[in-house]
Amino acid sequence: MEFIHKLYDHSKKRYIMGYNYVLMIVSSGDMIFPLSFVLWLPEGHPGYRSKNDIARDELIKLKSECDKKGFGLGETEFLSDSAYCVQKVIKAAQNAGLRIITKPANTHKFEFGNEKLTPKEIIGKITGLQWKYLCPRHCYQRVRVRHHVYGSVVLTIRRRRLKNGKIIYDALMCDKIFYNSVRIHKSYKKRWEIEMCFKYYKQYLLLGKSRFGKIASVRSALSCVAIAGLIVTLFRRRFFRKISFRHAVRLISRELFET
Repeated sequence: MEFIHKLYDHSKKRYIMGYNYVLMIVSSGDMIFPLSFVLWLPEGHPGYRSKNDIARDELIKLKSECDKKGFGLGETEFLSDSAYCVQKVIKAAQNAGLRIITKPANTHKFEFGNEKLTPKEIIGKITGLQWKYLCPRHCYQRVRVRHHVYGSVVLTIRRRRLKNGKIIYDALMCDKIFYNSVRIHKSYKKRWEIEMCFKYYKQYLLLGKSRFGKIASVRSALSCVAIAGLIVTLFRRRFFRKISFRHAVRLISRELFET
């Protein structure tokens, strides 16, 4: 996350001081909890690292911790958007044994036929082919290509028709050849849980409401919120019926402050 940063509040039409995150979360069934977070400092700070450097280093640490405990990551999927689809991050994920599903940037070039093409250029080559049904208003093409660093990968080209009739395209990359396009599409949709995680933490755990000016204070506040989020997740897991994040926070608060 960024140390202290100006964010535009569209509801009140003014700038406020807020936070921007570099966060890794775990999703297992209906459990969502933070695995790691890092304070992302401004470029002028002595401790500055880019977000991609942070992501790479956290993946290396994750593999090291799993190796110490005898755990493997071969069944775990690593999901990221195009901002983190860079060689240093993807190679760290591959070295950790993770299954990678990401959205490649248009700067990536893949061997397609006898040419090296970007995802956009590959889309231009296949638009005239017969498209397969993926889900309502979505069709797809599955293309096997090769990247000079990542090796043999699968590209799922998605075509989506908007309500106004406009057609848009995008591409998803997976380094596991045995994944079909339906599985890649469904797995990548889980990334929305990251946004939901932010929503829960901001609305119900008051993430970002504090106005600390010291780095240690900001880190302490984030640690408290992360621990609270983990407690809520475990509480929901152990509860005798399925409840929302908000309801779980209310029940825990009632036990803490009304008894």
